[in-house]
Amino acid sequence: MAELTGEARESLVFRAAKDRASRMVSWAAVQRDIDALADAVHTAGVEPAALVGIFQGGWLVAQCLADHFPGVPVLGATARADDAGDARVALFGAADGLLTPVSPEPGSTVLLVDEVVDSGRTAAFYRRRLRDDLGVDARLVCLAADTRAEPAPEFAAQRMEALPALVLPWRVLRDFEQTAACLLRAEPMTTAQIDERLREFGHDIGPRVLEARLRSLAARGLVRLTADGAWSRDGA
Repeated sequence: MAELTGEARESLVFRAAKDRASRMVSWAAVQRDIDALADAVHTAGVEPAALVGIFQGGWLVAQCLADHFPGVPVLGATARADDAGDARVALFGAADGLLTPVSPEPGSTVLLVDEVVDSGRTAAFYRRRLRDDLGVDARLVCLAADTRAEPAPEFAAQRMEALPALVLPWRVLRDFEQTAACLLRAEPMTTAQIDERLREFGHDIGPRVLEARLRSLAARGLVRLTADGAWSRDGA
């Protein structure tokens, strides 16, 4: 399979700034945002033919939204390179544990779902490809959007200036460097205190797993263990 090249790759690869502010998001907050998004879509009178979640995070948000749209299929969207290295969008539906290629009816309206919309480059790419390649009208939906995003999503639970890096519940371990930065921002914490704080956000991870992740960050010089047994951020 050919690799993505040029502008297409730049549109799909997100690089967060190292000094960017970050914020933890609880499961309860995500559920409130999901409910608010569904209410906004219903109020606007949009009847989607499908919920199209951009892999990977958007797929998870679309699955959460599906409870509010019974009978509407949830599709996963991913970018694949053609023989020339240009990006094309492939849509898949899950059935009996298998992913099957699916194409919505041309002229239909779908909800294009992502976790966050920052610059808007990735959203613009997917919306353009859905329109040009499949003839589908995609309405953009996300949990949070930067007010400078272009395109601006039709539906966003939150719109913020200088959108922080949000540590969403399913990214707590996947993006543990960001998680640790959030938790240790104010003061050093022991592994037990970190565990307790994460439980407040609905995460039952456990000290053993946390200890291993913290020691991995320490090996990279991102945190250090103080003399009193607490973890300190950035080796401070």
